Amino acid sequence: MSNSQQAAVDLSAKLAAFLGRDDLKFEPEGEGYRIMRFGRAAKRLSEGEKTAITFLYFVVGLGDQNFDLNEGIVVIDDPISSLDPSSVYQAFAYLKNAVKNAKQIFLLTHNFEFLKLVLNWFQNIPRSAQNGKSTYWMLHCSSTQGGARETEIRPLDTVLLQNKNEFAYLVKELMKFESDGTIQTACPIPNMIRKVLETFLEQHSTGGSLYKKLENLDFDETKKTALCKFANDLSHPTFSGLDPALVGKPKTTLSIC
Repeated sequence: MSNSQQAAVDLSAKLAAFLGRDDLKFEPEGEGYRIMRFGRAAKRLSEGEKTAITFLYFVVGLGDQNFDLNEGIVVIDDPISSLDPSSVYQAFAYLKNAVKNAKQIFLLTHNFEFLKLVLNWFQNIPRSAQNGKSTYWMLHCSSTQGGARETEIRPLDTVLLQNKNEFAYLVKELMKFESDGTIQTACPIPNMIRKVLETFLEQHSTGGSLYKKLENLDFDETKKTALCKFANDLSHPTFSGLDPALVGKPKTTLSIC
C-alpha cells in the first residue's frame, strides 16, 4: 500500500486475527515495518509468532497484482506447526477466508486437529461452488530396505476420516505393528505410544505431567516405570539419537499397553 500507516494498521489486524490476540503490532519504519509488543520493539518472538508473521506475508503476497487468485493454485504446508492449541482455530479461520476463492488448494498437515477442521470445511463446500471433487491423501512409509525409507501416496485412512480424534487410528497402527529388525520401522512407535498413553491418562488419571498421571494410576509399578521411560526417553522431542535398543523394545512395551 502507498499509505504505510494504513498498511501497518491492516497488517496488525490480520496478525491479531491469525493469533487470536492483539499484543503484536506493525509500525512503519523507514521502507518497512517494525513489530512492536505493548509499545516496545518485540523481542524473542515465539515459533508460533514467527509462523503467523511468515504466513501473513504469504497471504499478503496472494493479493499481488501479478497473481490471479481465482485462477491460481495455492499450496500451504502445515501453517500451524508451531502454534499453541488455542491459536489453531483462529489460524484456520483466517487461512480459510484468505484462500477460499483460489481455483485449487493443496493443504498439507501432520496435525490431526487441523486435519479435522480442513475435512469439515471441504466436506461442507456446496457442490455448486466446487470446481472439482475434494480428495484426501496421506504419505505412507512403504519400505525401509537398505537403510533407506521410501514413501508412497495413499488415500487417507478411513479410520482418520470417520473418527473425531486420532486415538483409534494410532491404536490400529500399534496393534498391527511388526518389527522387521530395523530402527526405521521402530522409529515412529515411541511417539505413537506416547500419544495413546497421554490420551488414555487424560481420561483415567490426574496430574500435571505424564509422570504424575502414571504415578496416580492404579497399575503395576514396574510396568508404569517401563511405560514412562519408553515414552520419555525414545520419543522424538527428548531423544538425542536413535538407540539401536529401540528395535527390540516396542513389542515389549506394546504388550504392557
